[in-house]
Amino acid sequence: MVLSAGSARTAGVVRRRSRLVLAGLAASAAAVRALRAPFPAPGENPFLDLVGFHDPAIHAAVRVWYHAAPAVAVLLAGSLLISVWRVWFEPRVRSRGRGRLPSWPASPEDPEPSLVVGELHHPTVLREGERPSWLTIPEAGLYTGILVVGAVGSGKTSACMHPFATQILSWQAGRPDRRAAGLVLEVKGDFCHGVRRILEQAGRGEDYIEIGLGGSWQWNPLDDRMLDTYSLAYSVSTLINQLFGKSREPFWQQAYTNLVRWIIQLHRLLPGEWVTLRDVYRCTIDAELFARKIQEARDLAAEACPGEAVITREDLVAAAGALGKWRWESDPGAVKLRCRLDPELGERLAELGTPFEVAAPAAGAGSELREEVEAIERWYRNDWTVLDAKLRTSIVEGISVFLSLFDEPEVARVFCPPPPRPGEQMYMDRGRAAAGPRDVGEAAAAGPPLPGLRRRLPPLGELIESGKVLALNMPAGANPALGRAIGVLLKNAWMQALLRRPAAAARRPRRYMRPAAFICDEYQAFATVGQDDPGGDEKAFALTRQCRCIPIVATQSISSLRSVLPGNDAWRTLVQTLRTRIFLSLSDESSARIASEMCGSVMRTQPSYTFSETTGRPEFSLLSGRPGGGRGTIGTSKSFRTSREPVFTPREFSLLDNCQAICLPYDGTRSLPARRVYLKPHYLPREKGYWRLREEGRL
Repeated sequence: MVLSAGSARTAGVVRRRSRLVLAGLAASAAAVRALRAPFPAPGENPFLDLVGFHDPAIHAAVRVWYHAAPAVAVLLAGSLLISVWRVWFEPRVRSRGRGRLPSWPASPEDPEPSLVVGELHHPTVLREGERPSWLTIPEAGLYTGILVVGAVGSGKTSACMHPFATQILSWQAGRPDRRAAGLVLEVKGDFCHGVRRILEQAGRGEDYIEIGLGGSWQWNPLDDRMLDTYSLAYSVSTLINQLFGKSREPFWQQAYTNLVRWIIQLHRLLPGEWVTLRDVYRCTIDAELFARKIQEARDLAAEACPGEAVITREDLVAAAGALGKWRWESDPGAVKLRCRLDPELGERLAELGTPFEVAAPAAGAGSELREEVEAIERWYRNDWTVLDAKLRTSIVEGISVFLSLFDEPEVARVFCPPPPRPGEQMYMDRGRAAAGPRDVGEAAAAGPPLPGLRRRLPPLGELIESGKVLALNMPAGANPALGRAIGVLLKNAWMQALLRRPAAAARRPRRYMRPAAFICDEYQAFATVGQDDPGGDEKAFALTRQCRCIPIVATQSISSLRSVLPGNDAWRTLVQTLRTRIFLSLSDESSARIASEMCGSVMRTQPSYTFSETTGRPEFSLLSGRPGGGRGTIGTSKSFRTSREPVFTPREFSLLDNCQAICLPYDGTRSLPARRVYLKPHYLPREKGYWRLREEGRL
């Protein structure tokens, strides 16, 4: 990133070069004169001989002038021509070439991605530079995040988000193994269509995948077997706090997490191992359904790993005819007998009225399933059911307010799909890949199914590694609460998939790790901060730098982030993870003041003048009544005062026109001073400068 040279510096360089050229021409003219027509020797010119005889000093001066005259003539003629050029012709030529932009500094074929923000003229003053340049963020700076802040109508989408998305998603578009993947979130609904056009123009139309109500893709937020049940439950309870506010009492979030955790764990033990948010909601509000699910899991565990029935020898002898067909063995103490307790044996013992005990089986096949079921039963019997009925109702109501959104048929069809059929989708089964299609990129590239049918979304990690761009199209006008909830869930799941990339890269060091762009317009609708929790965007942005994540987010103002995030300083922890900050026109005083403080301050010297008058005999005018006319003295003094002033005042942020911005760039190794940047909207040509477009009325 290089700033354009100032006009004064450029003029000084031109003057020095002109003087060197004239000096060279003058020296050449003097040398030619000395070689071609040397000064007359003694005896050749009687007049010069007479002058030399009477006054040698004048003769020497004439001799010097003889040799210097051509050089002086060249200097005078050159000075005259340069003056005529500067006065009459140079202003016209300069006006034609003023503000001419250099060639675009980035190309989709570059070996590394970069981002061109806009034009650079004077760094702090609103005026055109003679030699503008481009502000470019290199690859290392992209992974530290970009924050765009601008009021409504300031050009965030057209001058920042759309051009930035074009550059990132068009990079290496012709190489499927290197081009960038992405996640696009927005609330207006039109930016997703713009991303689709960007990919189609780059020849990547098959990489676009869109999720939304009425769409052709289904996604289950709980279908991530790489995450344990506690992490999934914690993300749901944290989202509830983000949507409806966090209570001062930690009990409620702990209760939400515990209830959702055991419900998810219960469904994972049942056949199919499939659970959706609608299943969690129905088990939460229906106690009988919850009890039946536990009984179903208990029966499944008993079938997979049945216990052992223990009876006395006397009871076995008394019912030898009815119990003789089972194989009874002596226990270690040889006091009682034990046998595997299958359903038929349990029914026969109950019919005979024979007292028996159930002993836990030894470790073996199915013992892990039985232990997990017993853990759920212990929580249900000793924790959940012993709570007061009113307290249980409060916990259920706090969760059902959010989960009830997913019980609507239209929402459930997209975000709570039925269990997949065998071979339909690859998912992780207890840490190992189950049988299913391996080429997820090919499955996603097959396009949407027939109208009325829906295709299951492949795992997010596979979408990233195959270079797909996933977009969530949930306009806020339809259902703002649902759009925010799904957006936050999808963002968190996508970030979790990114965080697994370093471990996968360690196993496959030769595999290229493609960039992954997180592009979010109206970011205040999806922003989350974990504070003391392990989740939150500030932690995700800080950790995903190694995963080659490029966060590009835009919001209306700093105040918008402050209003949706908990606490007074939570927004600061989020903003500090986005090192490059672009401020467009700001309409609220608080955001303008914060932006001015971020840009820093400089020491400036300001002069001050003091005038004093001393009159010995004052007089007054009878006509005007003003003093004066008497004898006196007038004194003046000048002083200088050094003070620290902001580089950009808050008012300058409010007076920015469209496509004007003040940027705090970060190149990956150091923070650069704040400077003015003139953005390039996607609908205007890149090769024409900002000031020419402004003169034409196209901005």
